[in-house]
Amino acid sequence: MKPKDLITISIEKTLLTSLAEIGFKFSKSNLTFKRKVDDFVQTIHFQLNRHNQENVSAEFWTSFGVSSKKYSKWHQTEFGESAINDSLGGAMDWNIKDWEFPIINGKKESHFQIINQKERETVLKTLKDNILNIGIPFLDNLSNWENAAYKIVEEGWFHSKACDFFLIAGNNEKALWH
Repeated sequence: MKPKDLITISIEKTLLTSLAEIGFKFSKSNLTFKRKVDDFVQTIHFQLNRHNQENVSAEFWTSFGVSSKKYSKWHQTEFGESAINDSLGGAMDWNIKDWEFPIINGKKESHFQIINQKERETVLKTLKDNILNIGIPFLDNLSNWENAAYKIVEEGWFHSKACDFFLIAGNNEKALWH
C-alpha cells in the first residue's frame, strides 16, 4: 500500500469518529481536520515525509493552527488594507508543550512512523492521545483574541499583530502596553 493511503486510512480509523464528535470535518485530499468555533477556524494538518516509500516508510508530523476571517475584515476596516494573513497562530507538534512522540524499537522518535504493523497501533494511540489531550486544548487556547496575543508576545513574534488582537478583544490598554 502506498504510504499516503496507509496514513490516510490510519488517520480515518484512529481519529475520524473522535474528532467528528467535537465538530471537526476531515478533508481526505489534503489530510486536514477543520472546525469552526465562533469566529475561529481550527486546523489539524498531517504533513507527510516526502521521502516515504512503499513498504519502507510511512512517516508524518502534525501541525496545528487557528485563523479568523474576522481579523482580515477588521484589518481592512481599521487600516484600509488587507492583512498579510488571517492566522492567529499555530505550531508544529514538536513545538507544543508536553507533546509526546512514540517509542519505536526502543527509541523515542521525533515523528509518527506507521510502516511497521506491529508498532502501528501503539503509534496511533500515542497520536490520538496527543491530539485529544494536548493538541485540541492548544487550539482552544489560541481561539481567543487575548490568548493569541499573549502567545505572540511570549514567542517574540509579530508584536503589531498582538496589538491588533488586543484591540479586537476590546483591551486597548494591553494593546498600548505591547
